[in-house]
Amino acid sequence: MKLNNKRKIAQVAAFAVSNLGIARILQTGFVCPFLYCDGCPFAAFGCPIGILQNFIKDGQLPLFTVGSLGVYGTLFGRAFCGWACPFGTLHDLLSHSNRRRQIKTRNQWFAKYGILFLTIALAWLALDTVFCKFCPSGSLFAAIPYRLLNPSISVGKPFYVHMFTLALTLILALLISRFWCRYLCPMGAIAGVFNKVSIVNISLDEEKCKRCDVCLEACGMGITKLEDIGSSTDCILCGRCVEACALKALSFTIKK
Repeated sequence: MKLNNKRKIAQVAAFAVSNLGIARILQTGFVCPFLYCDGCPFAAFGCPIGILQNFIKDGQLPLFTVGSLGVYGTLFGRAFCGWACPFGTLHDLLSHSNRRRQIKTRNQWFAKYGILFLTIALAWLALDTVFCKFCPSGSLFAAIPYRLLNPSISVGKPFYVHMFTLALTLILALLISRFWCRYLCPMGAIAGVFNKVSIVNISLDEEKCKRCDVCLEACGMGITKLEDIGSSTDCILCGRCVEACALKALSFTIKK
């Protein structure tokens, strides 16, 4: 089976598992390894960013959450972004449907860490989950389903703010490949830190590589250096570079 098909199956399976909470007994409350709003009526897991904010505003240490994210990151790095995240999957679809018209931009790795810092700082200062009130993933997977399931409940400014941020993010995703994942996702910032140490990674065979840069052209995250594949905080280990390389110079590896 082609790697592209495996990734699609993984993405569909991840979305299905994320919504197992349709049966209340399966609403586990465990920490999700990617950004998925636990405000979704069917969510089976807790959003890691939402959980972190709640602990911070309550003045408690999020030991279980941090530990869970550490385990996810050490095992898979940022692979969940490329293989499982539903919002990332949507970005995939939008990016590749409009690839010829997209604007090429430079990666600014610090942007998503700025968002992560603001998320933590605002939770501490405002004693509220401020990020959740603007999160476009929450808009799509929580605000809209909740509204559809409860049409009699009137909506106010928070709902329209969510719709605005979602619309803006999707428009930018059409113009800039994986816009949210590259520049704004705080969960991507956390997971990206682990790329250098994760057990599952992508390695380059220097002897096979001819420096044709076909792998970099296929990258939806805008990586521009061969040495950044698998190690950069921007790499989501999606494997598009592995697929593109006819010389098989790139491959998924498992560190011992």
